[in-house]
Amino acid sequence: MTKATILIPAHNEAAVIGRTLWFLSRGLNLAEFQVIVIANGCSDATAARARAALPQAQVIECDTAGKCHAMNLGYAAADKSAPVVCMDADLDVTAESVAALSVAVTAEGTDAACGRMDVDTTHASTAVRAFYQGWRSNPYFDRGKFGGLFALSAKGAEQVFPLPDVTADDEYIRRSFCDAQIATVSRCIFVARSPTKLSALVSIRRRSLRGAREISKLGLPSPERTSRFRMLGRAFISPRDALPIAIFLAVVTWVRLVLLFETSQSLRWERDLTSRVVR
Repeated sequence: MTKATILIPAHNEAAVIGRTLWFLSRGLNLAEFQVIVIANGCSDATAARARAALPQAQVIECDTAGKCHAMNLGYAAADKSAPVVCMDADLDVTAESVAALSVAVTAEGTDAACGRMDVDTTHASTAVRAFYQGWRSNPYFDRGKFGGLFALSAKGAEQVFPLPDVTADDEYIRRSFCDAQIATVSRCIFVARSPTKLSALVSIRRRSLRGAREISKLGLPSPERTSRFRMLGRAFISPRDALPIAIFLAVVTWVRLVLLFETSQSLRWERDLTSRVVR
């Protein structure tokens, strides 16, 4: 019996997909968990390295680049009676974390579940490290990080799939459920690597904010609307956190200003390549 299907969309992730699958597969019962890697629009060896790293995984290749399209292909091949775990191809996720998410959307009966994300800033610049120190103070994340890694019950997955062609797929799924439908699993902790340069950080934040605005236009309001004011309150309470919070808010404000002058001709998919290095 399949406990969950793990969907991993991967676009030109040859540098990191092997590490991701190696990390995930340690202790993972592959008789119970179905792993599907969707190599979409790749011009590198993502598919070959995925097969080499985890021969038991199902690797789907398609010429069309796009995360939502890839997720839809993966879901089409998934066991519809079991939960679906969605994860990015550049994360460190343990089998224990995946199992905890799976339990939350089966035994506990919620429609979606997320864990807590830690950000590795080891190789980041001082400004980027300060940004993420402030980021950790965002009260929006008190309920976990719904993005990068999350689980959906069979019913929850049926509710959101097939995904529309949007930039912020994680945000679209998050806003498709109310808070009462989402469980925060404290035993699930996963690691993402930060950009090393401030310019790369600004690029991915620009893409994130653009994607969030796109979701709002679909009629799904943001649950994060008051977090900036609450962060300012935390800065006054804890002077030690004031500078990182100020840097975080300054970057976010700068990104919003940049987007005001963005035209349709300047739109592009920003992707951080500085963190996609195996060290």
